[in-house]
Amino acid sequence: MNKRLPSKAGASPQEVRRTRGRGAEEVYEILKREIIRLELAPGTVIDDVALCKRLGVSRQPIREALIRLSSEGLVEANRNRSTIVASFDIASIRDFLDGVLLMYRLTCRLAAENSRVHGAGDVLSAYKAHAEAAKVGHIDGIVEQNRQFHLAIANLAGNEIYANWVRNLLDHGERMMRLYLRQYDNRVADGALNGHHRILEAILAGNPDDAERAGALDAQIMAEGLSRFFLTGSSRSLSLAARTELPT
Repeated sequence: MNKRLPSKAGASPQEVRRTRGRGAEEVYEILKREIIRLELAPGTVIDDVALCKRLGVSRQPIREALIRLSSEGLVEANRNRSTIVASFDIASIRDFLDGVLLMYRLTCRLAAENSRVHGAGDVLSAYKAHAEAAKVGHIDGIVEQNRQFHLAIANLAGNEIYANWVRNLLDHGERMMRLYLRQYDNRVADGALNGHHRILEAILAGNPDDAERAGALDAQIMAEGLSRFFLTGSSRSLSLAARTELPT
């Protein structure tokens, strides 16, 4: 059942005044953050009127932001012409996992090649931040730094199109990961973060083959966890194993 977007009618006058004058870009960023962090759950109906009141904007920036979010697959039009936060289905999860496998392999390989010339300082910094978040068990930090780690790799790969693809995959992946971690009370299992260490070592060593294998392994670890969680019941017959084999 679709859930309706809360209006937050209780916002203080000071809060309302601070939101005045927001444009489509800021509305887009606010909605995207709320969708990715599951503050707006999958299936939530986007109430334009309530949203205009909450953010203190006209309907035009809301429309522009929703068009952009729709192009990214984060919202979708319903049959009654309303807009809802995109839900998950088996096909989208399989496509996501295929995309992650391909892009992790590709960007890790290219990053290892480029590290010989450009170094890998940003990748190393992101790895350390991710490890620190994991050490203290800060789930928001773990999820965010996982994103920054893979974006740093994609940026080092040196192709802006690839970086944009990885960014979009991570947007969808963050929603899935947050849902997945809720079953463990937002705790990350021991050893679940080891894949990043393998990737980092290969990139620092400038070894493209090892980096590609490490990226594929990291994607496979994610695929196994998410497929167990999302692909239940009759959908278990849709095995992802053949689609997540490591490159030879």
